[in-house]
Amino acid sequence: MAAKLGTSQIKGSDVVYDVCCSICEDDDIYKEGRFYCKKCSKYFCDSCVLTHNKFLKDHAVTAKGEGDNWPVNKKVDDTLELCVEHSTERLTMFCEDHEKLLCQLCLLHNHR
Repeated sequence: MAAKLGTSQIKGSDVVYDVCCSICEDDDIYKEGRFYCKKCSKYFCDSCVLTHNKFLKDHAVTAKGEGDNWPVNKKVDDTLELCVEHSTERLTMFCEDHEKLLCQLCLLHNHR
């Protein structure tokens, strides 16, 4: 899973999280998303999950690391670059011989 790099609450420092709080991120604040609500499709930090749970008691919130209920971050796919030769294909493979990132079409046609 790709990590999110953003400015933390302490000015001048950088923090890396696998998932950021969806609510805080809307305000350009990057806190670790440690909880997930499937009904809302949002990640929450320690602070925001308290507010969420107070008003939406019927929603089931899953903590990070609680089995199979933690979803794959949808932003991971957005971080993959597009191929220069095949503009609709994402670079998802690496050719060790040529030390180059490849899309599926490049692999099929140029790297056997």
